Amino acid sequence: RAARFSHCTPPDRTAALPPIVDYTMRSLAHYTITVLLLLAAGADAGDSCCKKRLQRLIPDAAAVPPDVHDGQPRLVVDPDPANVRPESWDDEDDGPWEPEMVPNPAFAWRPPMVPNPEYTPPTLATELEEEARKAAPWVVLGVGLSALLEAAQLPVEALAGLLRRAGPLGGALLGLATPLCSCGSLPVAAAFVRDGVPLGAVVAFLTATQSAGIDSAAIGWGLLGPTAALARLAGSLLLAAAAGAAASLALRGGGGGGGGGG
Repeated sequence: RAARFSHCTPPDRTAALPPIVDYTMRSLAHYTITVLLLLAAGADAGDSCCKKRLQRLIPDAAAVPPDVHDGQPRLVVDPDPANVRPESWDDEDDGPWEPEMVPNPAFAWRPPMVPNPEYTPPTLATELEEEARKAAPWVVLGVGLSALLEAAQLPVEALAGLLRRAGPLGGALLGLATPLCSCGSLPVAAAFVRDGVPLGAVVAFLTATQSAGIDSAAIGWGLLGPTAALARLAGSLLLAAAAGAAASLALRGGGGGGGGGG
């Protein structure tokens, strides 16, 4: 995302990247996306391979289930109405009659786990490949979401107008929703300050854009789960809002004006 600021920063305020740097960064981005798409295409095959891998622990095949476990018998009388003593049954000739027994569905005993003698620890290369396959679909999703936001071409003037009324918390929310990295957010933030946007909102926006975003949230959701992803977004929001509020208080305590200071 390092080259994103080239289209959203006013051309008369920010120097463009040198051609060789811009070409290199774009080439790296294209190669990265290509590799991720290839990994995403093979993600299903990778999952099936993971499922087929031998487990480190397996159930003990020699374990004998007890007759009773947690108050539940292993076998219970078959509830079939036909499971009754036949009228022709003779205890002297046939022996004591016993009803048919069936496995108890409430019997929750499980055999203990023992080391699998056929298990071989995976190599570092195998682990890296599997983690890359797991991450690839979510990385592609994050890149796609960021590309959609980038294609929207949100004008800097409109964003500056929102930030003037947003305050630190609103600036943090706008920062999380804006696809800018550290390289792209700094020139944009400098343009906001020159346009007179309050410093607290600018600092909150700048902190949020570098703390989290749509793409990293998608990747975190896929790899760490929704709880971790949402907690990271919430933490980034609070951190950015606190930084913006601190900047506002410092500016106010120092007797500074609105947000045009350099």
